[in-house]
Amino acid sequence: MADNFEFLEEIDKELYNAIKDAQKLFQDEYFNQCAVQLRIFAEKMAKRVLGSQAENLTFDDTLNCLKDKIKSETEREFIDDLFFIKKMGNKCAHGEDVLVSEALESVKRAFEAAINYAYSRKKDESILKLHFDDTLLITGKKQQEIKLVDKYIQLATEQKEELLNAKQGEFNNSVDKNEEGIRNESYVSNPKKYKEKKINPKKEKIKNKIKEARKNLKQNINFEENKKTKKPITKTPTKPKKQTQKPKKNKKKNNKLQKYILFIIFVTISLIFITKMLFFF
Repeated sequence: MADNFEFLEEIDKELYNAIKDAQKLFQDEYFNQCAVQLRIFAEKMAKRVLGSQAENLTFDDTLNCLKDKIKSETEREFIDDLFFIKKMGNKCAHGEDVLVSEALESVKRAFEAAINYAYSRKKDESILKLHFDDTLLITGKKQQEIKLVDKYIQLATEQKEELLNAKQGEFNNSVDKNEEGIRNESYVSNPKKYKEKKINPKKEKIKNKIKEARKNLKQNINFEENKKTKKPITKTPTKPKKQTQKPKKNKKKNNKLQKYILFIIFVTISLIFITKMLFFF
């Protein structure tokens, strides 16, 4: 059955068997026993790194010796991982239970430590590219490399990049420039905005008619308002006209008012009609 530590088998068979047992205990949900087995794995690895000096040393003494010899950040991380694994193993040895998260973290720390150990022995760059797979630890089966939804996201990202590259090509070949002769950078994001606008003669004609009608309507309204606010001219009193002439005068006023109302109605209808034609074209 596949596991996360297969790379270690050909480098150190004894270490691989120890970590293999720890993984099996985790899968069977024996988390305390898993933590203890991981401590055994970490102690063997630490003594291998220290060499012959660690023959009669305890795990604590071995780690402290390695700690004194730290020369790089990688070595510091290696020692920190081993200290954490030892801490969890000691916790179980004193009758305390480890949490599932703590057991999982111990396995992951063992993986990182094994990566550093294996690389120091084999100097194979491919080892540094390995990643821990939670699913593989729990089920013994590798997680699918890319889920279906991830494939669609990746495809959409690639298409977006192709579109941006095409837009960049349009920008590079464009002649769109500002007054100083420099291309407008925003052409890449919205090239349609910078295309020359063509004037529709029909729309232009309708717009002119609307402007003219509005102008005429405004002039007529202003004329009527000025007529109402104009001061009456004082005239010398004259003889009152006969009553027979009054109805004719009122009739003329009514005719003018009707013409004015009809004119406004005509102009309003014309504006509505012209506006509809403008949006239609």
